[in-house]
Amino acid sequence: MRKLPMVLLATAALPMAVNAANTEFSFGGFIKMDAMLSTYSDGDIAPANIGRDFYVPSTIPVGGQDEGADLDYSAKSTRLNMKTVTTLEDGETVTGFIEMDFLSSPGGTEIVSNSYNPRLRHAFFKYDGLTAGQTWTTFMNTGALPETVDFLGPSESSVFVRQTQFRYTMGDFDLAIENPETTVDGAVSDDGMLPDFVARYNIKSGNSNFAVAALVRQLSYEDAVNNVDSTTAMGFGINVSGKIMIGGDDLKLSLTSGTGVGRYVGLGAVTDANLVNGDLKASKTTAAFIAYRHHWTSKLRSTAMYSMLTADYDSAAPTTSTTDISSVRVNLMYNPVEPITYGVEYSMATREIDNGANGDMSRLQVSAKYSF
Repeated sequence: MRKLPMVLLATAALPMAVNAANTEFSFGGFIKMDAMLSTYSDGDIAPANIGRDFYVPSTIPVGGQDEGADLDYSAKSTRLNMKTVTTLEDGETVTGFIEMDFLSSPGGTEIVSNSYNPRLRHAFFKYDGLTAGQTWTTFMNTGALPETVDFLGPSESSVFVRQTQFRYTMGDFDLAIENPETTVDGAVSDDGMLPDFVARYNIKSGNSNFAVAALVRQLSYEDAVNNVDSTTAMGFGINVSGKIMIGGDDLKLSLTSGTGVGRYVGLGAVTDANLVNGDLKASKTTAAFIAYRHHWTSKLRSTAMYSMLTADYDSAAPTTSTTDISSVRVNLMYNPVEPITYGVEYSMATREIDNGANGDMSRLQVSAKYSF
């Protein structure tokens, strides 16, 4: 390799040296390849549908006449992130984090290039107990998510939202005001005047952890085009979740229950509210999962899990609203060396809507992942 002159090296490195004088940069992420064979009892999913990339409960076809099957290969869950830690004159630090992947993004097809646009996952900073930016909702306990080959796994019962927020942390207690967004009859209403309020208490005992979170939000809707006046309703929810160590194995669980919390659980499978005679009627949601992970050897492990969601609506709600979803899955994960993980997972899921129509999905998924 040809060496650059010292003067040129110094000149080229000077801007980075100045900018990074008190800031430490680190980069991470993973490269992940997925192969999925999916079968559906009551129809098929369109090629560009997000349900072809990972398990999205609301995309399971119901009430169809024919069975469908799809084989998909993808590397869209590949992830890149950058973390910065800036040390201030008083010794305090400011931490920044940015992360992106390529899921649910337009910009490509599987015909030739499989090119997909990056999407923002996280962009936030932390200083003196305050977190500001986009990251996981405070209503969510990431430590309770089970290990799966699928992007999320027990999607119907998981609290899973990333959004912009201000969060203040005091020891084990978190308080947050977060971006409001209401789903009404399956559509998005961006008319909220108040943020969503979240409080969470984190409990740690050895290697086990638990969290209790409460959510209070104002649901709102206005449609000037169709002459629907502004209307509001209140939403309330609670989530209890955690991880219990059993020797070298672990048991993970989550229970969510509330009114008007559909956007926060099940990847939006349940609408927050329905518009009935000009008034918002909040839906009721109960969702839970339990997952047990067993280590066969230091390099081989399995997780088995069960997940469910039920929803209740006003009697005048659309009959196409999802009322029940459940799934079971089991996997086998293998690390030949520390940064590489191979996985295989089989899952079965059932979805039912308010008029009684239902549909099943089964999926065999294989993945190869290199973390760095």
